[in-house]
Amino acid sequence: MNRSSLVLLGAAALAACVDLNVQHGIPTISVQPVLDSVFVGDRTLAHRVTFIDENGNIQPAGTVVWTSTDTTIATVNAQSGAATGVRRGSVVITASAHGLTGPALIVVSDTLDITLHLDTMYLLPGDTLSVPVTVLKRTPVPAAAVWFTAPSNAQFSIDSATGQITATATAGGPSRYIVHADSLADTGAVYVMSLSDTTGGKMFYSVGGTVISHVGGPAVAVNYRATGGKLAFQLRGRFAPSGATLQLVEITLPDSVIRGDTTFAIDSLNPGEDLSSSHGFVAECSPPRPWAFWSAQNRIISYSRRGGTLSALRIVSIPNGQAVSGHFHFTSQRTDLYTDPLGELSITGSFVVPLFISTTVCH
Repeated sequence: MNRSSLVLLGAAALAACVDLNVQHGIPTISVQPVLDSVFVGDRTLAHRVTFIDENGNIQPAGTVVWTSTDTTIATVNAQSGAATGVRRGSVVITASAHGLTGPALIVVSDTLDITLHLDTMYLLPGDTLSVPVTVLKRTPVPAAAVWFTAPSNAQFSIDSATGQITATATAGGPSRYIVHADSLADTGAVYVMSLSDTTGGKMFYSVGGTVISHVGGPAVAVNYRATGGKLAFQLRGRFAPSGATLQLVEITLPDSVIRGDTTFAIDSLNPGEDLSSSHGFVAECSPPRPWAFWSAQNRIISYSRRGGTLSALRIVSIPNGQAVSGHFHFTSQRTDLYTDPLGELSITGSFVVPLFISTTVCH
């Protein structure tokens, strides 16, 4: 889908303009809340503006000029900064005062709305995985009727009630699945992969919050020699459509992954634990506990909160090595919004990747 690029740029603007750890001598404008949501036709509450002067003191914001980057998605009230939803999508509203700007992200949902957390799913033959989906309805009573279908295909079957997908032994794709909610429907894709060598691993993941992104790209997993001689595990996926890495997701476990049908907890990590050395990324070489990391364009950086999971579905032998399939979900906190609960990102993904063993000590 093409919807991720625009909203990711909006999030990059947030990273450039909103910093809760304001440096002394640099005035700033911030908007609260930094993330808001609204149904089409509804209006948010008024947004608040905070102006901090060069001495770090809060001062009156004075005259504020409000703008919307796309008034076909949401308009913004010139006096209050309240946003009105026009059509489904995401948009940045901006407050300007004292020659400075502060943005906030507005997510607009239809009065009946389907969000697929995995537009694309990667599976090994024989894997099972349920479609992760959220259905929103402006009037929740009665609840929307939700069911799942798929056109005839050789790659998978889907349970109409639960959305559980079962991959067949026939590799291929993309094959479509469809999520229905009352009269509304949205479509995702399934790839069943059989790796012929230790190359060609794939990952797809979705990010929600002050970043909205649905992307995929090459990925790999490795059981590697961590500091102290113990084997640790890392899963890494990159989104680099033009060669340069635009997004990176990593999950690091302090123990190796040696069998499928296993779920591992993802814990929290604060930036100081990972970047406390001049070499950086200390927690990769000596992981204190299971943790995860997501970044975009080298400007937005986030670290996992407690409560996530990584599930290894299957590990199979392939020419010259092994392959592992699985899925993950974790909450990640943006470092530039580290004290703001709205700086949390929800990250969900699936993968089929080669699994290497490396005896090289992490550097």
